[in-house]
Amino acid sequence: MINLVFSPPVWERTREAVLGAPAVLLEGHIDRDRGSVNMIVHRAHALAGSTRAHQPGRFR
Repeated sequence: MINLVFSPPVWERTREAVLGAPAVLLEGHIDRDRGSVNMIVHRAHALAGSTRAHQPGRFR
């Protein structure tokens, strides 16, 4: 597991992309501290894709 860490200015800039997109590409650096792995996020980009809601149990 990895923790995503956003500074307040980065979160304000990227919040819509992170919360609204079906997939997001994150740019940043990895910080390891006492067994924890954190990604310090610098940028987030929404990826184009289907925005249909997933229907559990319906596979094609």
